[in-house]
Amino acid sequence: MKNMAAAFMTLLLMASFLPAGHAADPSITGVWSLPVLKGRDKGKERFQVEIFEKNGVYYGKIVKLTSLPENARCAKCRKERKDKPLMGMLMLWNLKKEAGRYVEGKVFDVEAGKEYKCSITQITPDRLKVTASLFFLSESHYWTRVK
Repeated sequence: MKNMAAAFMTLLLMASFLPAGHAADPSITGVWSLPVLKGRDKGKERFQVEIFEKNGVYYGKIVKLTSLPENARCAKCRKERKDKPLMGMLMLWNLKKEAGRYVEGKVFDVEAGKEYKCSITQITPDRLKVTASLFFLSESHYWTRVK
C-alpha cells in the first residue's frame, strides 16, 4: 500500500511539472486599441482594429473610431480606398504566423494614405509590437488588447 501511495505521489508531482503545451498559444485575434502617435492627443486611443484569421492568414479591420466621427472617410487614400468609410476598412492583411511572429503582411496607415510592409510580435497576451517598414526604414508601435 505504501508503494502504491508513493507511486501516486510521484505521478502527481511529475504531472505538475509538465509544460502547458496543450493549451492554445496566445493569439493576436481579437480587438486592439491603436494610439494617437502625434500631437496633443498622443497616447490616447485613435481607433480599434479587430484582427481575425482566415485560412491561416491574419487580417485587421477598423471596428471603432475613437478620435474621429463614425462616418469619417479616408481623405488621403488613393485609388479604390479614396473617400471610402474608415469604419470597416481593412487596414492589415496577409500576415502569416512563422516561428512565433506574424510576418509578410501589409498595414495601411489611413492618416497618411500609405501602405507598408508589416510584422507583428506578441509581447504579452495583451500587447502587440507592430512594425511597419518601407525600404530600409522601419518604425514600431504598440497596440493594446481591448478587454
